[in-house]
Amino acid sequence: MPIETTYIIRNRSDKEKTIKDAIFAFSGGTRSIRLKGEGDEISTAVEVAEIIKNRMYPSLEIANVSLGSRPYFDDRSRGYNRNERYNNNRNNSRNKKNSKDLVSRIEITLSKSNQ
Repeated sequence: MPIETTYIIRNRSDKEKTIKDAIFAFSGGTRSIRLKGEGDEISTAVEVAEIIKNRMYPSLEIANVSLGSRPYFDDRSRGYNRNERYNNNRNNSRNKKNSKDLVSRIEITLSKSNQ
């Protein structure tokens, strides 16, 4: 019986799937779940946590909320590029900027109360 399960929300369409998975996890005996969201999906992670807590399992508690950030790297600027010479000149300033950019993240832990 797992003690904690982690769900990473990558896009808006993960919302319903994550809610279903959380219901199955709590029904299967999991004591707590952790929801993670980054960038634009922070609001989706909060929405999923509120739906699970208020509509599905009113006895759940929000055990922990962790906010933070990590460096943002643009995947398109890495790897092979056919127009490398053109793009190198064009993207030099953008690559310097992206090396300092940050993306926000949230982790929400929901757990069953000890009753």
